[in-house]
Amino acid sequence: MVNMNMVIANNINKCLEKQKKKQVELAEYLNVSRQTVSKMMNGARTITAGELRKISEFCGSTMEDLTSVPTNYEEADIFHVFMGQVKTEEARQSIRDIDTLIELILFHDQVKENGAAMREEWTEF
Repeated sequence: MVNMNMVIANNINKCLEKQKKKQVELAEYLNVSRQTVSKMMNGARTITAGELRKISEFCGSTMEDLTSVPTNYEEADIFHVFMGQVKTEEARQSIRDIDTLIELILFHDQVKENGAAMREEWTEF
């Protein structure tokens, strides 16, 4: 599953590097704090469409370029990256169990959202 927040952040960072511009300059251009831009760049905050448009202008790029997924994109699954550092099989199994539990929670949340949407009253056209 592609984390689009991180894809966009990586694309923005590459554009900034290419243009030799800094995140602090981007923050000034967007009229937001450096902390806000930092959160955008580490995927902790979603970038709005309006912000993306302004960022593309600042970087001399297009919104399409900033949202495109590179063909060689590999998302780092933190559990699998961490797994290589674990020494015992018991610890590895615990990590697999946690990973499974997180997947179940996310699945349940999606089912709950879908169920709520299905319970909404339909309107006739």
